[in-house]
Amino acid sequence: MFERVIEIIVYLISELRSKRNFADINVQHLKDLGYTTSEISTAFSWIADKFDFQEFNTRKTLFTSPNSFRILHPAELDMFTKEAYGHMIQLHSLGIIENEHIEHIIDRAIVTGNILDIRTLKYFVASAIFDIDGSNAANTARIILTGNESIN
Repeated sequence: MFERVIEIIVYLISELRSKRNFADINVQHLKDLGYTTSEISTAFSWIADKFDFQEFNTRKTLFTSPNSFRILHPAELDMFTKEAYGHMIQLHSLGIIENEHIEHIIDRAIVTGNILDIRTLKYFVASAIFDIDGSNAANTARIILTGNESIN
């Protein structure tokens, strides 16, 4: 589920770069692509938590990373398919991941010993920003439902 939320976040931030606000985004398009209301809602919630929308109309650089992109060593670069590396650059340029997340992804790639494709990269990114494994529970701002819970 979380990998799909990352896809929605990329879509929403890309759309917000060219549109004035959320109301201009065609959410029905996401539903037509097969995304659930829960996944779309989670993506909107994450964006709202991460960015201060009071500044959205005054800053064109809201959805950009303020840091430079970490250049990978050739041995590190060999751990990614070209598509996965390009997707990681896109996620960083949109401000979805930061250099610390890239370090985390590289560490996980080293541990697995496999070349990361785009599917695995999405999982690692989701794990890093949503804290799926619970390693950063103290810094988790929101609990994300997986879709099979009930709220009383």
